[in-house]
Formats: sequence, C-alpha cells, structure tokens
Amino acid sequence: MAAPKPPSPASELGQRMINMSVAMIAIVGVIAYFLYTGAVEPDEPVQLTVNAVQRDAASGEKSIPMNVDVRLENNSKERIALTAPNQCEIFRWFLTDSKNEFVQSQSDEAACTQVTVSTALDAHRAMNESFPVELDPNRVRPGEYRIYVRYWGHEANAPVTIR
Repeated sequence: MAAPKPPSPASELGQRMINMSVAMIAIVGVIAYFLYTGAVEPDEPVQLTVNAVQRDAASGEKSIPMNVDVRLENNSKERIALTAPNQCEIFRWFLTDSKNEFVQSQSDEAACTQVTVSTALDAHRAMNESFPVELDPNRVRPGEYRIYVRYWGHEANAPVTIR
C-alpha cells in the first residue's frame, strides 16, 4: 500500500483562499445584519451640513451678498429638542481666510429679546434653512475662505470661494 501523497502548495493556497473568503462573507453578513436591524447607526445622531454660495460677484465698495444654506438632520430614532438662548443665537457665523485667520463675523446690530427659543426635530427628519449674509468688501477680497456656522447649537464649516 502506498503512502498518502502530501498536499501540493497550490492546493493549500486554494484552501486558504476559500477559508478567507468564507470568513469575509461572514463578517460582511454580520455588519449588514446590524445595520439593517438598526442596532448600529452609521451616521452621527445629528448632522449639520453647510453650503455657502456667493450670489453676485464682488464689485467695489458694495457688500458681497452670499446665501448660507444649512441642513440639520436627525438620524436618530428619537425626537430631539433644539434650544437657543434667543432668536439671534439660532444661526451664527464667522469667516476665516486660507491661513485660518479671522476675517469677519456676524454683526450684532439687531436687538434680541432674551427669551429662550426652542423647537423639536423628529426622528429621521431634516430641516433646511437659508440665511442671507453680507460680507464687507474692505475685509473680504476674491479668494478662498472657510465659513464656520453654528445652527441650533450644532457646528459645521464649509469652503467658500469669493469671486
């Protein structure tokens, strides 16, 4: 009777590849299961996104008009309460240059009554709002900037190109 032939290196490699493939499929399956059942939420519970767009090109001494669009998303399973100390604190902003140096911020010309403002954002819902912003042409020149925004206590930033 002949002795059994040892496995060839090619068949060992094939067996290892099959074992690794099965393990990877199992891992992906477990992750998919937890995401599908909601046991794991891939996003932050509350996410703020900002998009700033210059409406008109800068011209001389006129202020530079810009729209700042904000989107606040509640990715959680529960309703969240949003509060601000007053109406003026719901939306705040400031602008920095490409070196992260302060350029301009929101002016506080409007009088705000010191009354707490509150609302709620339902689970898996979003709220969108657009705010007009006027940039000072003595401070802001054409170039690359970054706007930092606080909206209902949540913060985000976005690049801005002034033309």
